[in-house]
Amino acid sequence: MRNLRRLVFLLAISLLAWNGLLAQETAEVFQGEAVEQFLLRARMTAIREIGQGITLPRRATLELDGVTHFAAFKTIDDSKPGYTPLARGGEFNFQDSWRTEIPAYEVDKIIGLGMVPATVERVLGNARGSLQFWVESIMPESERVKKRVRVPDVEAWDQLSFKVRLFDNLIYNTDRHLNNILVTKDFQIRLIDHSRSFRPFDTLNRPKDLTRFSRSLLEGIQKLEEKDVTARVGQHLTPNQIRGLLKRRDAILALARSLVAQKGEAAVLYP
Repeated sequence: MRNLRRLVFLLAISLLAWNGLLAQETAEVFQGEAVEQFLLRARMTAIREIGQGITLPRRATLELDGVTHFAAFKTIDDSKPGYTPLARGGEFNFQDSWRTEIPAYEVDKIIGLGMVPATVERVLGNARGSLQFWVESIMPESERVKKRVRVPDVEAWDQLSFKVRLFDNLIYNTDRHLNNILVTKDFQIRLIDHSRSFRPFDTLNRPKDLTRFSRSLLEGIQKLEEKDVTARVGQHLTPNQIRGLLKRRDAILALARSLVAQKGEAAVLYP
């Protein structure tokens, strides 16, 4: 079974290489064991600056068994005690680290979000950091908004957007903006840049953003258990960060129940 999944993955990214944006990236291509093994085992043949993003990620070219694909390599690991002034407001005990990129992907897998590309820890050259599978997209959300590109299904897009808001509140992402929301050819969403996530706070960052909820995602976040999360990402998150994640999970579930009681299921929940 493992060899079959790996073969499917290699065939899928080969099609992407041949067809570019004409090929459709399914979840099996950008998430899961096969792509994780590709990221861990592939040989780096080149690396260059991307030229975008304040965390200065680089684009690595990887090759394995004749298949070549890109990945984003991030090495920033910055933390500051006390109060740090930031462009969008200050923060106490600031952290901006590649270490939280990997938990964002692992939490996505647990809850079934299906938006964060596979991300692993890897040493390239003499640097350690997060290595994330490079997904194909037609534009960032900032460009779609600027060019006033209409989505084909407004309700489906709104539902995806509410999933993003739930995820960002769950992981306490303080750096979501329209440039790190990627739009695919079939108007799906891919999420990148989670180095400013997993603050150890019990409360939600932007609870007012949460007015509608996916039933499947509410079921998914209930799968978060301390023992399992610790086993998966305990080397990248502190116990306080993990406890904060679980407290925010409980706060999201409580908020959803409260809104359903006030407005009814039809106004609050969707599949």
